[in-house]
Amino acid sequence: MARILQGNLHRSRLAHDLLPQFVAEEKADILLISEQYTDRDTPGWVSNDARTAAVWVPRRGIAESGTGDDYVRVRVGRITYFSVYLSPNLTAADFAIRLGVLEDAIRDVSGELVIGGDFNVRATEWGMTTTNCRCRAILEMAALLSLVVANEGNTTTYRRPGFGESIPDVTFASETTIRKIRDWHVMEEYTASDHQYILFDIQDDHRNRTRERKKQTPRWNTRRMNRNRLAEEMQRAELPSIGLPQHLSGR
Repeated sequence: MARILQGNLHRSRLAHDLLPQFVAEEKADILLISEQYTDRDTPGWVSNDARTAAVWVPRRGIAESGTGDDYVRVRVGRITYFSVYLSPNLTAADFAIRLGVLEDAIRDVSGELVIGGDFNVRATEWGMTTTNCRCRAILEMAALLSLVVANEGNTTTYRRPGFGESIPDVTFASETTIRKIRDWHVMEEYTASDHQYILFDIQDDHRNRTRERKKQTPRWNTRRMNRNRLAEEMQRAELPSIGLPQHLSGR
């Protein structure tokens, strides 16, 4: 099982300093970070050049990684994780271009996916009362890529006095992976950022593959077979005679 911690540090130094404590207390395996204060000088940390997105894998090996203007991706085991940050200050044209680049990056990855980040959009699909235009574009991208929203409930993730509350932090997963996500929730602990952390587990691959294989390949339960009844039915059944030699067909 892997435990995923997702959140926006909003350039807070204190949030940066508290992050290892959250890792230790929650036993987080993979962190999807937006707007980090600075990059950590530690193994398993991958950041983009703009320092708007990062992935931290404190204890597990990273198979491969890549970065873009608005994202970082790493593959751990069978799953590729994306950390994404889309600025609310992008013009409509720039937003469309950046979203297209992100879509291409996701499309280039095969296998299972988890995509978490601050998209700075709002949608009824994850608990807001309205859906804005930029979010419709993200939802269209998700549909094209067969991604499913993992958010549950309507607990806000952004909370800033004087600016209201909202849910800009979203988790998407591929259709195969979404069935493995357990206990997705917004944490209420103090983060020193104006965003709350999201925490969830991804169930062990082997257990899921075994369960799915059993569901997809049902077998007859021979222990419940009435063997005498089966023998009687076989005796009463006529043997097919089409195409058989006459001495076998009884003619």
